[in-house]
Amino acid sequence: MESVPPLFLTIKLRKTIERLLPVGHHQRLRQYFDIYGCLRCSRNNVIYGANGFCMLCINMIGKRMRKVDKELRARKPTLPPKLEETYLRPYNSARQLLADLMPKISKGPIRKKPEPKSPRKVYMKF
Repeated sequence: MESVPPLFLTIKLRKTIERLLPVGHHQRLRQYFDIYGCLRCSRNNVIYGANGFCMLCINMIGKRMRKVDKELRARKPTLPPKLEETYLRPYNSARQLLADLMPKISKGPIRKKPEPKSPRKVYMKF
C-alpha cells in the first residue's frame, strides 16, 4: 500500500528522505489533486498547495502543526546536564579561580626567535 510522503518532519530530514525517492514519486500527489481534488476538502477549483492539499488546507494544517509543536516544546522536560559538563565543571571552575595566578600567555601570532645580532664593532681610540 502506498502512503503519503512524510509531511511533518524537519525540512532537512524531509529533503534527505525525498532524495531517496524516484523522480516520478513526487508527481503522484499533484496528479491525485488534478484528478480528485484536495486530499482534505476534495475541492477541484482551488490553487494547489503541496502534498495533495489546496493552499487553504495546507495553510490550515501548517498553523495547526505550529500550534502542536509549540505545545510539545512547552511540555518537553529540560535535558539533564551532559556527563562531560558534570565531570569537567570542578576542573573548569578551578581553572577560572586560579587563572590570575598563572602567567598569561598572549594568543597573538607566533613570533620567531630574534636572529642573533652581529657583535658590535669596537673602535680603539689613540
